[in-house]
Amino acid sequence: MDLNQENARLRDLLDVKDARIAELEGLVSDRVVSFPQEWDLSQIQSEMLRFLLKRPGKKESLHAALYWDRDDGGPDVRNVPVHVCLLRRKLKPHGIEISWLPDRGYFLSDDMKLKIRRG
Repeated sequence: MDLNQENARLRDLLDVKDARIAELEGLVSDRVVSFPQEWDLSQIQSEMLRFLLKRPGKKESLHAALYWDRDDGGPDVRNVPVHVCLLRRKLKPHGIEISWLPDRGYFLSDDMKLKIRRG
């Protein structure tokens, strides 16, 4: 295995571990974030938004956080960008944007996090 392949493998492993940490943080958190009913978010969209409120995540991290409890591993990781697209569509009318950078993945700016928490 060359250095680039090992680096990619380790990054993927780190993304999975980050997702697990986020999932565990959610379990021990004393504050459950709920979203306005008029946003009409699905369960997956709500979980994804809760994840992004805590940390940025690449599609692999989001996938791991969303489907950690499924024996089959959940749907293909390539579905994550579709979920993000649908979530962005629902949040846009409320002035909330999900950003993306190649090295960070999907994330919410501090301003967006504040808007979400205010509902």
